[in-house]
Amino acid sequence: MSAYRLETFSPGIVAALTPRIDATERRLAAAREAGFADGYIAGQAAATEAMLAEDDRLTSDLVEALQDARMTNEAARRHVAASLAPMLEAIVAALTPTLAEAGLAVEVARAVERAIAAAPKARPRVRCAPEMVDPLGDRLEARGVAAVIEAAPELLPREAQVFWEHGFDHIDLDACAAQVRACVLDHLRSETTNGDEDERQHG
Repeated sequence: MSAYRLETFSPGIVAALTPRIDATERRLAAAREAGFADGYIAGQAAATEAMLAEDDRLTSDLVEALQDARMTNEAARRHVAASLAPMLEAIVAALTPTLAEAGLAVEVARAVERAIAAAPKARPRVRCAPEMVDPLGDRLEARGVAAVIEAAPELLPREAQVFWEHGFDHIDLDACAAQVRACVLDHLRSETTNGDEDERQHG
């Protein structure tokens, strides 16, 4: 005869254990769902953080590339400006006297017309360099402007003085031409200086 005895369960005992098994399974299922939700949220947060970090890296690389391109373009522009500076200075130096001489009659005519407008019965007096008396007289006559023209040896060829009853005007286109040349030169110098400062700041 065997020494082991098998325990037998009655149907009533099995029925009593079933609710406890169902409750345990429900708790395990709830725990699994909670764990899944927590893991999903944590994974989503990690993926978002990684994506933002990658975006920051790409943006930083793009900004750096754009900055390098800008510095390259600035360097090229400064090189071109430095190369063209002597030629531009020579062109301006050659053209400004000619333009000033061509504009002298126009400026004198404007001054005379203003004088006549201020005193219609007066005849303005114009003083200019001796070599400009005839050319200036011809140009004023062609414009229909009446004025007395006198030679003034102390004046330069692109200089004139206009006198009328209640006023005086001094036209010095040589000084205007010098200002134009100075402005061009300052602009070319500032281009080079500003470019050097940018290179030091970003270098």
